[in-house]
Amino acid sequence: MRMRTFTAGSLPEAMEEVRQLLGPEAAILSTEEMKDGRVRVTAAVDSDPDDSLSTSLGAAARTAQTFQEAFSYHRLPDDLQEHFLAAAGDVAGLSPDLALAGAFEETLRFAAMPGDSGNRGRTYILVGPPGAGKTSTTAKLCARRLLNGRKSIFITLDHESAGAREQAETYAKALKTPLRRANDPDSLLQAVTDCPADHGILIDTIGVNPFDDQECTELMELREASGAEVVLVLPAGGDSLENAEIAQAFSAIGARYLIASRIDTARRYGGLLAASVAGELSSWEPASAPPSAVA
Repeated sequence: MRMRTFTAGSLPEAMEEVRQLLGPEAAILSTEEMKDGRVRVTAAVDSDPDDSLSTSLGAAARTAQTFQEAFSYHRLPDDLQEHFLAAAGDVAGLSPDLALAGAFEETLRFAAMPGDSGNRGRTYILVGPPGAGKTSTTAKLCARRLLNGRKSIFITLDHESAGAREQAETYAKALKTPLRRANDPDSLLQAVTDCPADHGILIDTIGVNPFDDQECTELMELREASGAEVVLVLPAGGDSLENAEIAQAFSAIGARYLIASRIDTARRYGGLLAASVAGELSSWEPASAPPSAVA
């Protein structure tokens, strides 16, 4: 069973797209009038002639309904909804959770976190907008490495806020992890150079406005000085379009990974999915855990 969504300015236009892509045998599972006046049609075509058509269409309709309810709840952008639904592929006989998990696995990228088996590289610089949770995330990564028997160096670049310095000092002391301070590319290079070869290096940066050219330039200079992999820390619960633009901006700076913060205090994750896709970022997760469907 192939299932797709089609968005057009009118129902006849959407039906014509259905006919052209799926053929005259396609069955319409649902139609929806969107807030901007456009129409969204979900259609399916039976790809296995040996299947019972009514059974297959019934399963596809239930899956499509579940997807649409989840996508709407999580405020997923329309184009991303269509992308995930198309990526679900053959949904006949699969539960909605498994179908959506398959779509995520095909569309999103996942990477092992620092300290997990098979993870390469030893220097990471955590970036993000102000208040994203970079300092606490840096501490959690140090703790994760410690639990895996690996040593770390905690470098903080937040030299402007006394509270931030105290927070970093508290985390480092509790974790028995050496804390280094830097305030510019030269001092950061020195701090990284002085780290023992058997230690991972986790660099906590100050919050950056990704739409400010000067701040982005300064962050790029820090990245180049440290030679670190760039990790974007982004809170869950944000607006999907805003997060997508933020992710694209940080990706231009060099971000290749995404860590979601504040998941426990958010209820809608469409912004994280939009950020991951728009910025072409790999989400960090435990190496032993499979990708989870957000439904």
